[in-house]
Amino acid sequence: MSIRPHSRQQTTPPESFTNPPLTPPPTDEKGLSLVSRIVEEIKNRWEGRNLTATPWVVYSLDLKGYQELQHELERDESLCGFAQHKLRYDYFPSTSRLVIRMPTTLHEEFITSIVDEIQVQLRSIQDRSAEFANEIRSGGSASIKFTDEEYGKHDPDAQFRHSKAQFPGVVIEVSYSQKRKDLERLADDYILGSDSDIRVVVGLDIEYKTGKKATLSVWRPNVITNEAGEKELVAQLIVANQVFRDTNGNPSPSRTGGLRLRLRDFATEALAGADLRDPIILPANKLYSLLEDAEDAASVVGQQTGIITTNKPWIRKRRRESSPLEELTQRDEKRFRADESRAADQTRDDSSYKTGSTSEGEAS
Repeated sequence: MSIRPHSRQQTTPPESFTNPPLTPPPTDEKGLSLVSRIVEEIKNRWEGRNLTATPWVVYSLDLKGYQELQHELERDESLCGFAQHKLRYDYFPSTSRLVIRMPTTLHEEFITSIVDEIQVQLRSIQDRSAEFANEIRSGGSASIKFTDEEYGKHDPDAQFRHSKAQFPGVVIEVSYSQKRKDLERLADDYILGSDSDIRVVVGLDIEYKTGKKATLSVWRPNVITNEAGEKELVAQLIVANQVFRDTNGNPSPSRTGGLRLRLRDFATEALAGADLRDPIILPANKLYSLLEDAEDAASVVGQQTGIITTNKPWIRKRRRESSPLEELTQRDEKRFRADESRAADQTRDDSSYKTGSTSEGEAS
């Protein structure tokens, strides 16, 4: 159940800092303590704790530490499964950054509405392009990994992949606050890591505390020639912070703005022919209305004003009783964690003893 960044495979099944990024400790021993803290953070999220904490947490973790983290997670099959399939995180080997994120209700409502709109337009395509359009699937937040170790594992907010393609053609990220700083780095990893098979990276940036501004950015692969005459693949910013809702919450007056894709964008050039030019368009006013609707839906949940059942003809609620196998598993897990805790305490005691002995020797 490895989730190391260098294993190539198909894609498979938010935000402000409360603290500055953690600085990697200088010794292996302290490095392990950082890994332990990250594992504890993942366990808290797995067990439903810290759900109101920041949904965007950044750790400074080198590749060795990242591999150690994978090793620690693999020791607990259930925790590893949660990390692989439920927890969203990004790892940037080039900058030694690990980002753990838990989307908010607004985040999920908005991205779901964007995906639904794109799927409606894909299903409406007919004639010769219909067969290709029918092979495009929404991949949700399934992990994307690359062969090159320079590009890490990422869990996008949304993606669209052709059934026969290794990588999605279109990736969508919704950001606000600190994640905004990572959008360009994410676009680089997606496009360069996939060798341009990811054709479009869409960034939708929304404010929800300091204002109402919302913008659109789009990156596409491009090949340029550097000063040495060599050709280089780059992630080129095509649309830069195009406003579709201003700071006061008003819609953009632009009639030409918005997200504009072509059917051929949804898969690698090895699958998509040049004639697949059917447009997929979400105008600026459509993005605006989808965001407004998402905010309304999120507000109902956040303020607990949604409709709930009032007919409750029961006296009490009874949980399902645990089976003998579940009780045995729970006891084994508690015993395993207790053993881990005792081993960690012993390691710290041994380390303190050695440090104290060395200091005394040096002093004498």
